[in-house]
Amino acid sequence: MSLAGVVVNDAIVLIDFANGLRRAGTSIADVVVEAGQIRFIPVILTTVTTIGGLLPLTLRGGTLWAPMGWTIIGGLALATALTLVIVPVLYSLITRETS
Repeated sequence: MSLAGVVVNDAIVLIDFANGLRRAGTSIADVVVEAGQIRFIPVILTTVTTIGGLLPLTLRGGTLWAPMGWTIIGGLALATALTLVIVPVLYSLITRETS
């Protein structure tokens, strides 16, 4: 659940910013590029701070918490990379140009 929460939050950050650009009249291609560039750092920082918070649990958590921590860290890193690629691609495919 924690992994899904962070990933969904990252996607919301990207889509909300992209929708704001669309309301300003920017084309979809420009929206996807600009949203990805401008919101890249906040998405990465969210992931890095979450991973940083999980490291003490993972490194000193024992036999139960350490494997779960490593799993969440790995899943979060992969999901963040995919979010930065998949969300803009889906946004460009689903959103229609207005005349």
